[in-house]
Amino acid sequence: MIRLALSDLDDTLIPYGQGRASDAAIAAIRTVNATGVAVAGPISGRTIAMMSWMFEQDAADCFQTGIFVNGQVVRLRGKVIEKKAPSREGLERLVRYLRQTEGEGVALTVYDDMSEDRDFCIGITEEEMARHPKAYHAFHQVSPHIPEGEFVKTNLHCDRPRAYVEKMRDQLVPLFPEFNFIFPSPTSSTLDITPAGVDKMSGLRTLMDAMGVGLDEVCVFGDSENDLAVIEGVPNSVAVSNAAPQVAAAARWHIGSVKEDAVASALVDIADATKTGSMPAFMR
Repeated sequence: MIRLALSDLDDTLIPYGQGRASDAAIAAIRTVNATGVAVAGPISGRTIAMMSWMFEQDAADCFQTGIFVNGQVVRLRGKVIEKKAPSREGLERLVRYLRQTEGEGVALTVYDDMSEDRDFCIGITEEEMARHPKAYHAFHQVSPHIPEGEFVKTNLHCDRPRAYVEKMRDQLVPLFPEFNFIFPSPTSSTLDITPAGVDKMSGLRTLMDAMGVGLDEVCVFGDSENDLAVIEGVPNSVAVSNAAPQVAAAARWHIGSVKEDAVASALVDIADATKTGSMPAFMR
């Protein structure tokens, strides 16, 4: 029986750019959580602060338990039980390197985990940010260095084609072994940065230990490279039909697309299966 069901958000539970989870997705998460046996929530590269608009304020019960910032933040029943931030010294060294090699077209971006409005583009000026609206339009402030405070979510935002960023990543990996550089979607030219050894699977282990849940009682849904660790590590892994090829190949189970609210239907299936202590229909 499935006791913990976690879904990636962008292009898995929510079509990228849609802005919020559908009513069906919110209802499905609530249906699982109402069983009193199984728990459903997000396993996302996004921060807890971002959940307020992805689920809206009246659906805060949908993300009380989950894994955020690609495994760097783990929350159980509304309480953060683990938080791992990247090395500030390493990030400052990365900013200097990017400034020398990439100029204003690539910038480090940092986010406060609990505040939507406290985010920064690091190492560029406001004038440079204005010249690259496609890459930096969503950011509120600039700073020459990482400001004081705790910034867990970190990205590289780029005014570059995907193929260019793939080559840039290949150059960064040996130079900055303290970090992972991960694409959050099959088409994005943004790179997520996490501490080496931290990913969605490491966050999942922390959550499983805290809940007393076994690996065979977990189900994960995903579509992209930053989901690959859990897709490969969880026996009951599920890919949506729009998943990247390597994710689809690694997943045990396959469902419809994000645009069909396929994860919502699968979550209802999980809730129904708890009544008989069986596995959900889409896994039989």
